[in-house]
Amino acid sequence: MSKFSKLARGLCDLLIWAALSAASLLLHKLVRPFRRGFFCGDESLGYPYRDSSVGTELLIAVALAVPTAVIAVVELFKQLPGGPGGPGGKKEGCRVSHRLGNLYRQAIFYLYGLAMVTFATMLSKLCIGRLRPHFFAVCQPMLPDGSGCQEGQNLGRYIDSFTCSNANMSDFQFKQLNQSFPSGHASMAVYAMLYLAIYLQAALSTRVSKLLKHLLQFLFVMFGWYVSLSRITDYYHHWSDVLAGAALGVAFAWLTSAYVADLFGGRRWPKAGYSASTLRKPQVSPKSSTKSQAGGSAAGATQPPALPAYTFGTLPYLAAHPAQAQPQYATPYHNYGYVP
Repeated sequence: MSKFSKLARGLCDLLIWAALSAASLLLHKLVRPFRRGFFCGDESLGYPYRDSSVGTELLIAVALAVPTAVIAVVELFKQLPGGPGGPGGKKEGCRVSHRLGNLYRQAIFYLYGLAMVTFATMLSKLCIGRLRPHFFAVCQPMLPDGSGCQEGQNLGRYIDSFTCSNANMSDFQFKQLNQSFPSGHASMAVYAMLYLAIYLQAALSTRVSKLLKHLLQFLFVMFGWYVSLSRITDYYHHWSDVLAGAALGVAFAWLTSAYVADLFGGRRWPKAGYSASTLRKPQVSPKSSTKSQAGGSAAGATQPPALPAYTFGTLPYLAAHPAQAQPQYATPYHNYGYVP
């Protein structure tokens, strides 16, 4: 592919991401959510109003900055095939343009997935229109006859026509009252942190300790888990809202990493020309067992070498097998998890 084609493809991806992000913003600004009624005396809507432990602005900043910064560090400083120790020498090992291209692709893939989960969450909020747990405290609903839910004749009555009488709340807070399902904080935080953990599994190599990478993955996932739980303790969402938002985040993180970014595409059996059935232990019949024992090393020479312990169940790292003069594998394995 020529440089012009790569540039055009990159710009096209950027425009698609911008269009999807703009669609989410237009949904939020222009479309009114479904107006859902309530039962007077509903305890699930009677929680007090509290400030968010993790604000919307902070979450957006973290979801945009942290994964992008981690992807930039990994893509700019990871060791590439043909590096300083390879046949290409030091000049080939730098490959700044190649690194910047990989950085742009990985970043735009992540941002596209973030735009998808944001659009799906916003569309669900507008269609469902579920009331938040602090609805009564923020709205203080007033019925058309001037009465409120605290009066005895209205207890257990379904109300679909009301006005909010609380003058201490802003228009934005009133607009957010019926956008509880699903949790946008949960979907965005879980998607960002889980995708980042999957990306580190595919792209990061750690020489110092195997547990260092897994510690980073654990910390990122725990941040997403904390943000999700805080929406329940702050009385901004019901537990089912958070569960649905987290499920959206998990689904889009998996779809983006597997099919958009294709993080593990280089290690699939069909592309490598190495069938998974080759890994199975060959079934030897009783009649042929004596023949195979008599063949000895001649029969063993036709079998592919055993997979090393540090592979991910795919093609082995050929450089770790200098004794094999003619390996049976068609494609060399790029070791992203360990550096032997």
